[in-house]
Amino acid sequence: MEWQIHDDGTFDLMAEGIGLQGAYPAIDGQAVHPLAVEIEREGVIRYQLPEGVLTLRLGRDEAGLTLSATLIGPQEAPHRLAPLAGARITGAERFFRQGLGTGGPTEFVRLASMGDTAPVTGFTVSALCTADDSTLTLAAYDQRRFSQRTLLYPAHAGKDALTLDAEFALERIPLPATGLGTPTLHFRWGPGAWQALQATAAAIGHEMGARQAQPTSYHWCSWYYLYQNFSEALLDEYLQGLQSLSPKVPLQSIQVDAGYFPAVGDWLLTNHLWPHGMAGPLRRIQQAGYRAGIWVGPFMVGNRSRLYAEHPDWILCDREGRPITPWRWYGEQRVWGNRDEETYVLDSSHPEAFAYLRRVFRTFRSYGATLFKTDFMLWGLHDSTRVRRHTPGKTSVEYLRDVLAMIREEIGEDSYWLGCIAPFAPFIGYADGMRIGGDVGESWAGSFGPRNMLRETVGSQYFNQIWWQNDPDAIMLRDFHIHLSPQEVRSLALWQGILGGVVNTSCPLHEIAPDRLRLWRFLEPGAEPGAARIPYWGQERKLRVAVRTLAERCAWALLALNTSDEPQTEVIRLGDALDQDELYAYRWGPEGYEALGRASQLVPELPAHEAALYYLSSEERPPAGLTLGGAPADF
Repeated sequence: MEWQIHDDGTFDLMAEGIGLQGAYPAIDGQAVHPLAVEIEREGVIRYQLPEGVLTLRLGRDEAGLTLSATLIGPQEAPHRLAPLAGARITGAERFFRQGLGTGGPTEFVRLASMGDTAPVTGFTVSALCTADDSTLTLAAYDQRRFSQRTLLYPAHAGKDALTLDAEFALERIPLPATGLGTPTLHFRWGPGAWQALQATAAAIGHEMGARQAQPTSYHWCSWYYLYQNFSEALLDEYLQGLQSLSPKVPLQSIQVDAGYFPAVGDWLLTNHLWPHGMAGPLRRIQQAGYRAGIWVGPFMVGNRSRLYAEHPDWILCDREGRPITPWRWYGEQRVWGNRDEETYVLDSSHPEAFAYLRRVFRTFRSYGATLFKTDFMLWGLHDSTRVRRHTPGKTSVEYLRDVLAMIREEIGEDSYWLGCIAPFAPFIGYADGMRIGGDVGESWAGSFGPRNMLRETVGSQYFNQIWWQNDPDAIMLRDFHIHLSPQEVRSLALWQGILGGVVNTSCPLHEIAPDRLRLWRFLEPGAEPGAARIPYWGQERKLRVAVRTLAERCAWALLALNTSDEPQTEVIRLGDALDQDELYAYRWGPEGYEALGRASQLVPELPAHEAALYYLSSEERPPAGLTLGGAPADF
């Protein structure tokens, strides 16, 4: 790869098969119009602007090319600064965009399919891919201060080609006299999208101090069956039920989800379902041999809460002084059974509001909680140009990370922290697990079906066990009060289990049928973390395929899943999926295995919504005594 700089201050990036040509810097979406351009040695371009100087540094590191910008002169930073804008794309066939956070969208976009549409936006990590999968990734490794995004513009409005912008949100923060520098953008080339994006994710994780010490979470959460109706009495019933199972299910944690509080925001108060407060129940979870977990929505404040009644000045407002109100519940339905008609956002820049949040997490930790699920964390990320803060002067990312740093300080390094409905980049270095897709529910169809989860688990798998443990959401196991067929339950459970991230359920394990309990035991993670690889990533195929390496056995688990509504058959060549010519193959599952002999390819014939799991080994050794996660099987 190389940079090419032109006399007018435009520049090109030329990689193997991919080009970004005619690029220039932009401020607030408009190309800069410099009074003069100075080009120095070592790839430095200075643009003399009416109110200051913008300097670009086009460089190189051991992995590829680098680009950074420094702005000196104005008293206030612009809203957005793009070190690279208007770059004409050549040679690429697909664009990979990472979603902002939970729910995405994360996907490959075919450039030929883009019409006269709005720009396609990616966050944190983006990539351009050729027809043979050669890939150019683009990312800032440092995500501590500014939200970084990449915008792909279609060929219209006078443009004869697709163009790319890479920009940072500076949000008009004060500009010091010494100037303000953007994080460095890194451009890496690789022979395949999976390898290139995984290497970029690893570099970001290294820079941000990603947490990888916690064992893969295998836990029970109260939400996805009982929802807000879980109670202290039901907790005791469930603890007793779990103790009755033989052999004991090796759950690590039991987490109480939303519904214990009388109003949103009053996290240290409890409602009629928890008459004795949360200290006793959390300690009983510990005494039963589990980590005690608790759900908190730090930035949420209900209009019926004591918090709002006593501290209305703690609420974040827009520029006109109106409360930011993400939720309005004016009809029959009310969230979590509370009376709150409106839900506001806590202004964490208010020192007393910040101190309140600190007290919440310190208190729950003192009760014995060592698993914390923080939800609706996107509510803490508000563009500073659009809100009125008690203490202005920082970017939205900085305000959010101030809270994240405080939470980690209060819960301790040993606690497991699961983020949910969260922006990904600010959480790197703080979270141990992260929800990837939207909520799942009891049926395949509808808004709580698995469609979003399936898309996001594929798209975001490249950073699983690199930034944190990806959480695909709760696994539906129950054989009652559910619309999923037995085959759909099995298929989704195997898909969520093979990925190598968080494994959790809300189903009453002491009440479900024996085959469903056996399925849950089969998903137990092993002692060593291991994330699945997605062969054919970014390709359009009939079946979704995931491969998990079982290193101690010199073996692999391969799952083929038919997510369509029609039967599908597809050839999976082991040379493509595993880089192995021929292996011993077994059909595998919690019920046992069936030897298929040596094979160089698999040809699953799958009805709609069904899956086939295979155990593949270089030795003639069946998968007896092993879970899908690589743990010794004891069932």
